[in-house]
Amino acid sequence: MSLTNQEALANAYGFRVDWPEWHDHAAIRTTPADGRRDAAVAFLERFLASKSRGACLTIEASSTEKYVDRRFANFSFNVSGSFEPSPQCNKIPLVLSLSFDRRGWPILLDRSMEVLTVGLKQVDLQLYQNSKSAKIVPSDLECHSDNERNFRGSLEGLSTWWVIAVAASDAQWLMGKRLRNDGADCVCEGFRAGDKIRAVMTARVSDCFVKVTGEPFDGASKAKILFIEHLHKLAVLDGTEAVLGEQTLTVVDRS
Repeated sequence: MSLTNQEALANAYGFRVDWPEWHDHAAIRTTPADGRRDAAVAFLERFLASKSRGACLTIEASSTEKYVDRRFANFSFNVSGSFEPSPQCNKIPLVLSLSFDRRGWPILLDRSMEVLTVGLKQVDLQLYQNSKSAKIVPSDLECHSDNERNFRGSLEGLSTWWVIAVAASDAQWLMGKRLRNDGADCVCEGFRAGDKIRAVMTARVSDCFVKVTGEPFDGASKAKILFIEHLHKLAVLDGTEAVLGEQTLTVVDRS
């Protein structure tokens, strides 16, 4: 490509032809591919970094997809209401809203007409990102009052995620709601336009609570009842772990 055409292309798309990532003048014909600075991946990395500088970045949140029922368990991340995108700001605060049904998840047993109610004692909520240069800094989840909910969220693991559990030992299962439109439950740093974040809420069968209503099973031992309850937990959650909801967040330029 002639220099004239290179410069025309650079002017049209916003890069410089003197970038070594565009043309490595130190390389010769015998330079191996992994020894050159103008590989496609290297150029794209610098190009995206250049485009992100001076951009007014924010995050668009898609609707949370429900895998069980939105009344049973639901969550949603959104950008903090007080956040204003600006070229000087490279940190985007997110707030988290949660809700769990006080009634649990009822299952009618066909033969006995008894009802099993499945509730969640604990869920995990994790954020996955596709950018290696960015990071997400989460905080413990707080609620305004006990009237708002009966749960709390704490951070676990090296690749941090939230464990949302009942706050009191005598609580049967997760109940209530936590609604937020401002604050910072986590801060996204160093992201670029086009980056995506995937938020997933999961529950383990071992973290469920089962209550039986009606008369006890006829002729059933305690061990048998516990086994039947466990089978119904598996039926509700479709295995040892279930996806309760999933949301996609996309970094966009509002310049």
